[in-house]
Amino acid sequence: MLDGKFLSAIITSAGSGRRMNSNINKPFLNIDNKKIIERTLDTVTNIEEFDEIILVIRRDDEDIIKAILENPKFSKKVTYVFGSSTRELSTFEGLKALNKDCELVLTHDGVRPFASKKLFYKTLEELKKYKAVIAATKTKDTVKILNENMTVDFTPNRAFVYNVQTPQAFDKKTIFSMYEKYVKSEFKITDDSQLFEFFNRTTPVKVVEGEYSNIKITTNEDILFARAYIKSQRENEAKK
Repeated sequence: MLDGKFLSAIITSAGSGRRMNSNINKPFLNIDNKKIIERTLDTVTNIEEFDEIILVIRRDDEDIIKAILENPKFSKKVTYVFGSSTRELSTFEGLKALNKDCELVLTHDGVRPFASKKLFYKTLEELKKYKAVIAATKTKDTVKILNENMTVDFTPNRAFVYNVQTPQAFDKKTIFSMYEKYVKSEFKITDDSQLFEFFNRTTPVKVVEGEYSNIKITTNEDILFARAYIKSQRENEAKK
């Protein structure tokens, strides 16, 4: 699919459960008797194009992830490394751990368990032509840009406003060199592709259509959606 280039995946799971008021790290919360990260790994390990899979975790979660990865159900080996204080710095730890032969890399949030294989393949397909590819969905809401006084500054054209998701995929040398610059800078980013806005504006970031079901589970309301979505999927399978 990718002309024999070495392809790696980085799954970030080093966050916390603060927004859920939980002592359990979000990726290890159970939904319908299965941990969120297990659902994510079920999908990622079944994508045969990946030559390696790196899972970035908190040091405190090492025992639990060891137990999960000992399960022989995953069709590919998953290696874990310890993350850092923020999501982006944890991604950099994952990048530093990649095989020296890695040419292309995909990043994905461990708490997005419902991203379909189709979305991964759609993202990777565009990596043949672009050095940066991200999944995103067109916003359903009108977005307002506010000023520091919390009053409306302006309303952007909704036709061009998208909500960014993962997976995101990159040329490894390109994204790694920008992360090296980033860690020495004062910039703050909220997704990997934002690095191109600061350090490489001449390289286009290709957007593929994401999936509204590909939620990032960060709140208790997201858990409710996840349970309903799993139930719906199960019912649809039963009808086939």
